[in-house]
Parts: sequence; structure tokens; C-alpha cells
Amino acid sequence: MATDMPVSLPDARRSLRTSVERSAETTLVRVAGEVDLATEPELHALLRSLDGDVVVDLAHVTLLDACGIGALVTERRRLTELGGMLILRAPVPLTRRVLGILGLKEWIVE
Repeated sequence: MATDMPVSLPDARRSLRTSVERSAETTLVRVAGEVDLATEPELHALLRSLDGDVVVDLAHVTLLDACGIGALVTERRRLTELGGMLILRAPVPLTRRVLGILGLKEWIVE
């Protein structure tokens, strides 16, 4: 007879990695790992701390769920209201497809 065994899952906070590079023109935010319900608050807080033009590099994002997309939408709106912009760079094919389905394809620059 099978018994339920606890499953050890990796700490969600370690599944998201970010780095920030500032220049005179833009701020580049590199994101890697999973952006989901557990990690979205960290990304959202980071984006909320920025102003001006922000480029979010998604090349190493393995999962971007609705919570993560919501943070990007919210922060793009906020930055635009303040005279800045948020654009996305290098999403993996699945993320690019989802963003396109949601009508956010124009946010992506190459």
C-alpha cells in the first residue's frame, strides 16, 4: 500500500534570480528562473523601485505565469505615467508566444 510521502520542493525564493545594470539611458533588469505566484512579489518590488526606461531581459526565464505578467503590466503602466517605459527583451519562444496571444508582442524588442 502506498503512503503519502512529503515532497521536498526547492525554495521558491531561490528559483528567481535578478541583476540590475544602470546606464545613463536605461536600466537593464536581467531575470532568470521562474516568475510565478511565489516569486512575483520579489520581481514586482524590484521593478517598483526603478524609474525611467527599463529593459527586462527574459532570456533565462523558464516560466512566466499570470502573476508575473501582471507585474510587468502594472509596472509598465506606472513607468509610462511617469514618462518612462518598460520593454521586454529576448523572451524564450513559449513566453514570446504567450505575450503575443495577450497582445503584448509590441513590448518586445530584439
